[in-house]
Amino acid sequence: MNEIVSIGTNSAVLVVHDEIVHLENLNPGTTTDLEGLQFRTLSEAGGLLSRVVTMNDVHFGETSCGEIEGNIGGALQVEPGQDPYPEIMNRSACHDAQKLNPDAVIVKGDLTNAGKPEEFQAFLECYVGTFGDKVSYVRGNHDSYHAEGVADTPLQIIDVLGLRIILVDTARSGEVGGSLSTEQLLGIAEAALATNDTVIVMGHHPLVLPEAPADGHRSMNETDSQAFMNVAIRHKNIVAYTAGHTHRCRRVEVSGIAIIDVAAVKDFPGAFAEYQVREHGIVQLVHRASSKAALSWATRTSSMFAGLYRDYAMGDLTDRSFTLPRRQSS
Repeated sequence: MNEIVSIGTNSAVLVVHDEIVHLENLNPGTTTDLEGLQFRTLSEAGGLLSRVVTMNDVHFGETSCGEIEGNIGGALQVEPGQDPYPEIMNRSACHDAQKLNPDAVIVKGDLTNAGKPEEFQAFLECYVGTFGDKVSYVRGNHDSYHAEGVADTPLQIIDVLGLRIILVDTARSGEVGGSLSTEQLLGIAEAALATNDTVIVMGHHPLVLPEAPADGHRSMNETDSQAFMNVAIRHKNIVAYTAGHTHRCRRVEVSGIAIIDVAAVKDFPGAFAEYQVREHGIVQLVHRASSKAALSWATRTSSMFAGLYRDYAMGDLTDRSFTLPRRQSS
């Protein structure tokens, strides 16, 4: 099935005849027709300053895909003799992301299946082995179920040209849902105030707000979600909060702040996000892991949950492709 994955100001990511196709050197704000697909590139956002890539829900050590409470349909495993699917998907995503030559790589939790040392080591070998000191990471709920204390730095600051990223640990040992401490909220405020650059806050758990409901997921608790929004609204250079956990692409605008979820690496669609920091905006594009083995596994897992997973995980094109404003601090 031919499909539009995402579009930028001068590029597009498509699926054409079961292969990932990258179109480059397009003109902003123009329409392109290819293989029955029609799309319009995003409006001009100025010259490229820097590039950030994010991944989440990479799940090293997982062996069975599609097991959740109230699961509709059976779980999936790789065939005997095949490599574990987290290795297939992450190797491909890292290889594809490396071609973008990012200035920073952020992995937003669920690095492992169960926080085991050997799973974390496999994560490090793949990501640090590929990106070196460009990569920063934080735990998710899967890393903290058994209180292993993996990647639990409360707050990290990553600066690239034109953008400050504040990466927060939202996981709590032994819990599925997420939270933010008073100290983390104060740290976010201080880090935003200390820069004139645009700020994006990242963590594993999505915010839960009336305008951005949990939809059955145990995500960030509502009290801390609203406390974060109170901080973000007071600091106009904070333009977005982006997370994983839900294994879907979604974007909701709340009080001028983009609340963003990005789908998982480890199964369909094999997603990772690119943020192009440009002179007049920050462009998000979602990519898909492109190796033959990764696409094969993604195709199998797209049919999970009685065939509902494909549309759920992908969301709408506007959930995957958009331009965030560049705002300086007040």
